[in-house]
Amino acid sequence: MPHQLILFGPPGTSKSHTAKRVKAAALEAGDPIAITFHPEFSYGEFVARLLPISKDGKIEYRVQAGPFLRALARAYAEPAKNVVLLIDEINRGNCAEIFGDVFQLLDREPDGVSSYPIDVSELIIEALRLELARLRCMEAGWSAALAGLIEQRRLSLPPNFYLIATMNTSDESIYFMDTAFKRRWHFEFMPTGFKDVPDSQRTARMCVVQSDYTWEHFLNSLNAFIVEHCTAPKLDDKLVGPWFIKSVPWNAKVAPTEVAELRRLAPSVGESYAGADNSLKFETALLDLARTSGWEEDILAFAQFKEGASRSLEAIAHKDGRYYKSKEHFSKPTDGKFLIETFVDELEKFLAQPHHVIERGDVIGKLFLYLWDNVFDRDKGPLAEVLGLERRSLRTFGQFVEHADEFIERMCRADTSSVNPDVKVD
Repeated sequence: MPHQLILFGPPGTSKSHTAKRVKAAALEAGDPIAITFHPEFSYGEFVARLLPISKDGKIEYRVQAGPFLRALARAYAEPAKNVVLLIDEINRGNCAEIFGDVFQLLDREPDGVSSYPIDVSELIIEALRLELARLRCMEAGWSAALAGLIEQRRLSLPPNFYLIATMNTSDESIYFMDTAFKRRWHFEFMPTGFKDVPDSQRTARMCVVQSDYTWEHFLNSLNAFIVEHCTAPKLDDKLVGPWFIKSVPWNAKVAPTEVAELRRLAPSVGESYAGADNSLKFETALLDLARTSGWEEDILAFAQFKEGASRSLEAIAHKDGRYYKSKEHFSKPTDGKFLIETFVDELEKFLAQPHHVIERGDVIGKLFLYLWDNVFDRDKGPLAEVLGLERRSLRTFGQFVEHADEFIERMCRADTSSVNPDVKVD
């Protein structure tokens, strides 16, 4: 693991999660010290500063260590344990101003020790002393190297001190990072694909549960559309990662009486009397439940393939808008009763499980705004073209939103079989 690592990529590629849950966890660093850079963040906030405090009506000034010095003190105090300083959105702050002279410490020897220690003020040394004392690392327990540094008023990064940062490449409000700063870090690109993304996110339904389209299908199609039509010079900055919008759980809206009706009919499936076909009654009740629940395709696919129910329900087919089944499949009531009743039990469990959707409000309020203001900010032509509109008729975000459902539908209908979202675009 490099001592200074920046995870970078388009929005929604799980950079922050990877930094903390994967990279920091691999170092067994315990709870990392975390900070987020922003345009007003300063050197004093990052390293150490003198703050006024009101006490008994009087103003006192106290030294306060920033996250960098707190992490460094912890690394000094526990040399056998790795310490991680997490910096989220590192490019949203002025790195040259924030790091200041600490920038020189980022040059490391092969063993991880700073190549060039820096001389610092008495204020910073005092803040370091106080932080060490807070960690119960008293002067008597200091190593010879630490005692020497403090005596000379110097700082140096030890080998157990790691910095892991994230950088959103699509952020237009970033500060310039010069080459001297960049070359002291290792950079790891986070792609937009769905590798290692859980099913609850990958297979979440788009906007409405009745939709056959998943978030993965839609996003692969959208990224292919961006690559083909966006004229920005850096396309990596414009793509969308799988976590740009998080799915939310949704439970099927099924009344207990609907499942109870299936359970009542199950024992008589396969038996015919007075011209009535109880198999058809069961199928009709199943189809009605599927439609009202919002999971029609899922329930019927579940009925077709669920092991233990396949003998009785494998013949479900679609014809003229109705699902039907030949009576021959229920010619043996003993087998049929057992399989159908087992199916009802399994179906009830299936309906009780939470499923996931990508909510329409999030798609419009987050993703559509991102497409409008960032990806196609200079040329709305591709958006108008895919909707079959004249360019002049798509001049406001409100007009784009009016066609939201149509845009989602057209993206989902696109062929994504040739898309490889994990390939970085040059």
